[in-house]
Amino acid sequence: MRKNSLRRPVLAAFGGMLMLTGSAMTAAAFAGPDVQATLSGSNMPGGGDRDGWGRLRAEFETATNRLCADLEVRSLADVTSAQIYRGRDGQAGEPVARLERPDDDDSYDCKQIGEDLAREIQSNPSAFFVMVATSEYPNGAIRGQLGPAS
Repeated sequence: MRKNSLRRPVLAAFGGMLMLTGSAMTAAAFAGPDVQATLSGSNMPGGGDRDGWGRLRAEFETATNRLCADLEVRSLADVTSAQIYRGRDGQAGEPVARLERPDDDDSYDCKQIGEDLAREIQSNPSAFFVMVATSEYPNGAIRGQLGPAS
């Protein structure tokens, strides 16, 4: 019994060290410029949800070509999709990355996007925008152009 009672705290401490080391390694793997966007209905060509708004903050994990996105939206009902599109301000665009749909006004997710797309967004974020659609606004409720994080 005594042997097992000493082993548990040692294993727990070792496990905690591994978790902290893993967190530090993950944080160190994020490189390149962070991007952000402020989303509103007034940014939608033709108009969107005038009450809705949101923000996106994203960072790139260069070792795995993953985009990790933190999306918050407010004053929107029944969000149906959230995506990053290739397109300039005021232009329509083609979707290039699907984001986790915010069920409770917030979402955080990491997606594999490929090396070429990751480089393209990092080098020219203003060539991309984020759009969130709802059941009331299926063509887009709120939108925001990507830019470097400040």
